[in-house]
Amino acid sequence: MPKANLVGAAPRLRRRARFGISLVAVMLGLAAEGGAPVRAADAEATVDWVAAPIVAARSGRRVVITVRGTIRDGWHVYGLKQAANGPTPLRVSLDPNAVARADGAASGSSSINAFDPAFGFVTPTHAHAVSLTVPVRLRAGLAPGRQQVPVTIRYQSCDGRICLPPRTVHIAAPVEIVA
Repeated sequence: MPKANLVGAAPRLRRRARFGISLVAVMLGLAAEGGAPVRAADAEATVDWVAAPIVAARSGRRVVITVRGTIRDGWHVYGLKQAANGPTPLRVSLDPNAVARADGAASGSSSINAFDPAFGFVTPTHAHAVSLTVPVRLRAGLAPGRQQVPVTIRYQSCDGRICLPPRTVHIAAPVEIVA
């Protein structure tokens, strides 16, 4: 590879090296725990996610699911919109289910635009807390009672020195269906 290309490749190589080191650490952790999957509530998690319950919703109606993330001190997660050559953007979506379907674009609390040394440019981030909303349409004909809507969140977190590999977590949003 010509020397000019090596200079521009340095940030990518550092990111790949950090990713490889983090991946090995995760794999060693899984082996030590007998191959158990990593959950959002694990000590290694940088964000704790919870979905706010929806009370008194009628079958067939449009409601909004709110997911809140509490970000560990010193860490940040990236915003919903990122440059193509940047970090993994924050994503929230519904898993296929019999209770609800997405009914609009997800949105989130305001992010802060800050220079990120890991990527070498300004990027939207969230620190301390983030709130995400997903408009959904409840399916018609649901029986009254408590239902669960499965939600997937994908995010990447960094602490200013290292970036962890992107992480996907699954949670459930409780919905109380009324007649």
